Amino acid sequence: MWTIICLLCALTLPIQGEPIPSRRRVCVIGAGAGGLESAKQVAERIDQFEPVVFEKNSDVGGLWIYTDSEDYDEHGLPVHSSVYKNLRVNLPKDLMALPDYQRFAANRSCVAHEKVHEYLRNFTDHFNLRQFIRFNTLVEKVKPLVEEADDDRSGDFDWRSTRWLIRARNLNTNKSDETVCDSVMIANGHYAKPYVPLIPGMESFPGKIMHSHTYRRPEKFAGQTVLLLGAASSGKDLALELSSHAETIYLSHNKKRLQGLPANVIQVPGVVVVANDSELVLKDGSRVNADTFIYCTGYAYEFPFLDSSSAITAEDKRVYPLYKHMINVEHPTMAFIGLPSGAITFSIFNVQAQYYLALLQGKAELPSREQMLREAELPAGKSKNLAHFLGPAQWTYFSDLARAGGFDDLPQFYRLGFTLWDAYRNVYLTTFKDADIRIYADNYVEIVEPNGRRIILG
Repeated sequence: MWTIICLLCALTLPIQGEPIPSRRRVCVIGAGAGGLESAKQVAERIDQFEPVVFEKNSDVGGLWIYTDSEDYDEHGLPVHSSVYKNLRVNLPKDLMALPDYQRFAANRSCVAHEKVHEYLRNFTDHFNLRQFIRFNTLVEKVKPLVEEADDDRSGDFDWRSTRWLIRARNLNTNKSDETVCDSVMIANGHYAKPYVPLIPGMESFPGKIMHSHTYRRPEKFAGQTVLLLGAASSGKDLALELSSHAETIYLSHNKKRLQGLPANVIQVPGVVVVANDSELVLKDGSRVNADTFIYCTGYAYEFPFLDSSSAITAEDKRVYPLYKHMINVEHPTMAFIGLPSGAITFSIFNVQAQYYLALLQGKAELPSREQMLREAELPAGKSKNLAHFLGPAQWTYFSDLARAGGFDDLPQFYRLGFTLWDAYRNVYLTTFKDADIRIYADNYVEIVEPNGRRIILG
């Protein structure tokens, strides 16, 4: 027995004179979908990298961990999740699923939020990621450690030489410790800090004021007049859900008018000011009254743990300076995973994480700092609020990253399915979640309605 054990031990030791291989530590902040996919990509290269994941919750899932609380979690921190009780996703599970894990345990396409959380927990266990996650751990500080010789970007500067000091606090023991890592992938999500535009006089509004971030159930608005500011995903979702409980819903926005809304959902222009008599003055000069005012105005980026020396600024909906919407231009050993909006859910995490690992491995190269800074600037006429909006440009973005990183592009069905579904939901606003999408081949996708009617793209 002892001979066998000693022989096994000998097999694990390096040959005399052979250097012991070193792994670069990659820290991931957040264990939501973006952080989990990042951790998975790092763990697949375990011979080169050591993954360490920090997660302030006691479970994986990030945004998808539902809570009835509208203010603080069990640790006294602001609630992270923006998920409401009856939420069903507005993108089919077949398109939400990560390319490397298609196992959504559900029959319908637009699943309830519980199914998304279940999917992420199954993903975690399938790839054995829990061993790398420090749960109930809040990251308090992220600071670059740069050698002076490298700081001037002169000579043969190796951007991989910048390391990071991470101070994190265990929320159960309230004790903090520090970890040094070679690179950091920030995936703390961007649906937690409400973006609230300034409306003059709002402080005098006598009713309840809230953001969709804290909305949970429709019953509490029974018989009320509710004004929803914004007609993007949350504004449309809440308007439809509240229509069977509230007396009147004003859907206030400046976009093209939506069709097919319930009779008690009245579309009005955007709110510009609250008058002295507490009436809400609209863009066209008309006025309305409401019992509750709900901002459905999206979210701002927030990274309270970043030291100023990280050289990153986050102003509402723009993070600067970033190359490819993800790489810290001044310290490229820092990457932000999942910032872009208007892009297919979850798959962006997969593509970005693969590209970043290719950079760390030396399989892809960065352009000059000057070129990265030029690409980080906003195109002429583009609003800061749309700085990271991709929309139709997402497919070129994905393909460019895949080509540069030397890995496969997303399967074609993602683009075909998203294109078909996006057009369908814009026409059938109130019923699209009851339809199913079916993918038969990489280039053949169809939507099947409850009545059996089929819409095909391929």
